[in-house]
Amino acid sequence: MDLIPVILFWVLLLIGMVSRGPFIFYLLFGSMSFGSLAVIPPEITQGLSFTPPPIVALAIIFIYAGGANGLSRMLDIALRPSQCLLLFLFWIVAVWVTLFMPRIFAGMVTIIPMRLEEFTTGIPLYPTQQNISQLMYLTISIVTVFACALALRSAAARQHVLGALCVGGAVIVATGMVDLVGLGPYLDMFRTAQYSYLTDVDIADVKRIVGLMPEASTYGSLAVSFLSAIYFFRRAIVSPWLRLYGAPCLIVLLTVFALLSTSSAAYAGLGVFGCVAAAEWFWRLLTARKGSPAREGLVAEFWAIVLGLAAIYVLALAWPALFNPFIKLVDTIIFQKTSSDSFEERSMWTAVSLKALFDTWGLGVGMGATRASNGIVAVFSNSGVVGGFLYYGFMLQTFLRRAQPGDLTGAAILNAVRFYMPPVLIMATLVGTSADFGIMNACIYALAAAAAWPAPARVPASAERPAFAGYPERAR
Repeated sequence: MDLIPVILFWVLLLIGMVSRGPFIFYLLFGSMSFGSLAVIPPEITQGLSFTPPPIVALAIIFIYAGGANGLSRMLDIALRPSQCLLLFLFWIVAVWVTLFMPRIFAGMVTIIPMRLEEFTTGIPLYPTQQNISQLMYLTISIVTVFACALALRSAAARQHVLGALCVGGAVIVATGMVDLVGLGPYLDMFRTAQYSYLTDVDIADVKRIVGLMPEASTYGSLAVSFLSAIYFFRRAIVSPWLRLYGAPCLIVLLTVFALLSTSSAAYAGLGVFGCVAAAEWFWRLLTARKGSPAREGLVAEFWAIVLGLAAIYVLALAWPALFNPFIKLVDTIIFQKTSSDSFEERSMWTAVSLKALFDTWGLGVGMGATRASNGIVAVFSNSGVVGGFLYYGFMLQTFLRRAQPGDLTGAAILNAVRFYMPPVLIMATLVGTSADFGIMNACIYALAAAAAWPAPARVPASAERPAFAGYPERAR
């Protein structure tokens, strides 16, 4: 029975690779909700659990590397300072640190192992299988940036990715609904990864929604990531139906299911998202010119917020007890969080990982060598001070990218990237355990790099080839 979803995944992946069309991007974002599905039996991979997103990302890399001059064009993106050179240098440093530091400092540094089988306050540093597996995940994420930056240079391909983003959000909502209505056991056939699952947990008398992720915190963080992306990127979507109706419905539903996850990181992400969304609304109001796409929906959004707050106020006056469960929940997961065992344990992870960075004189302990509960500490402790500055330098470069003059859609995409990044960065800071930034962020980085790429010279109509824009041709 467990083999059915695995076989279905490989059939869909084969269709995506053979069709050489946009379907593979829809499969990529749609599969991000399946965080518990190991698409290769762990018995074959010595316990490693390969979930769908990195496998689909590898397929995308294969497609574009196999196109005409694909490898050389991807290498050009990796080595071009205005594109992804800082990210490429970060990968070089991460490889060097991972290969040598666990051996040089073996037994001399205390770390928290990535594979936690029981509570520990730290063990000595030694090379492990986790070094290679985490370095492999990081490599896939980085090369995905190069491949997608090549794939998304055309406007048509970028529109398909924005549509695929909405499909991914819809799958998150669908899996959450299945869990909410009590059909969670029917999702067990998709839980083939060898993880520690927390799928049937209550907090403050409220069941935590986990969907198809290993635990509520990962589900909530994923919901907030898609919520932030869809909210800010929807203004770059060309399709009127998806932009005006589909995306707003998903925004509301993702907000609801992020709340139902009862994850403190998701709640913090929602808070930051609300602040950033308000700042973006005022930015559009004060700076966008009349007739600009950025002004679309300003009045409707204002009245939606006003009416929503008014409804909450009226309900609080008429039925104050209605909000008691929610107040109890917020008090438990936020205000009492610092007194919980989970908070103390995660704080200890971060402290030990930060000390490991200092004990190696800032060189780092290697990818997958130590577990933190803070994304920034994870990056610096795993890749060292040099690697950390290179990665966050690339993130700053992504934040500051500018579209080509006259490219309104490209400008909308890059504005969306700038507003998308803060909530995701805050959530990673709160719960991030690895220096791997993940496939979704890889696609966002690639989208920004592609939108900032100079427009190609016009090709005579007689020389154009009828093919799906953004997909490579096989070398002859």
